[in-house]
Amino acid sequence: MIGIALRPLGRGLRDTLDHLLPFLWMSLSWWLGLFLIVTAPAATLTLFAAADPRRLEDHQRPTRREALRQVRHWLMQGWLLAIVIAVPVIVLVSNISVYRHSNGIARLLLPLWVLLLLLILTAAGMADSLVAVHGLSITSATRRAMLTSLARLPLVLPVAVGLWLLVAVGGLLAVPAVMFVPPMVAVTLNHLTYQALGIDVSDALEPTPEREAEQRRTAASRYSTN
Repeated sequence: MIGIALRPLGRGLRDTLDHLLPFLWMSLSWWLGLFLIVTAPAATLTLFAAADPRRLEDHQRPTRREALRQVRHWLMQGWLLAIVIAVPVIVLVSNISVYRHSNGIARLLLPLWVLLLLLILTAAGMADSLVAVHGLSITSATRRAMLTSLARLPLVLPVAVGLWLLVAVGGLLAVPAVMFVPPMVAVTLNHLTYQALGIDVSDALEPTPEREAEQRRTAASRYSTN
């Protein structure tokens, strides 16, 4: 069960290692969009579109012209999604900051608030994926991401904890944070969204049904006495 739940994280890490150079350019482009501030939310959606695990090959990834078109297309929508996400995040961060040094019962709620914060950040990433990869509207994507996160909590929670722990570790190391963490987060959350929706993403390392049948025939003939 844990292995199945952590599969999106494992596949996201493997995709990152398999596509280091393209992910580097994705990351640098995202940081540029972030520093420009106005384009930050749209650049995030464009990053999720580029990190679609079904389009990671060179001939399938969006071109630079397509990426610029996506940034322009999502400029206003991206800010709307960012504002919707920012409200609960600000409330939870404020609660954690205010009550972390208190001695009352509120301090006992800190672990719950931290978990809720991780879940909301993960649901926000899933909403980005639903908009950028699956073509949903901002309203539909936000609602579906929240409902899916709750309905598939045993799947989402381990990925949320593991992913944001990796982000925290990467944040301590400047080079990985700049070069690889943003696309790693995007491709992992794309994998999580695909799995939560029940959509299969082919794995190059998994044998095809034909290959499995051939392996079974080979094993049967190897131990056959005839």
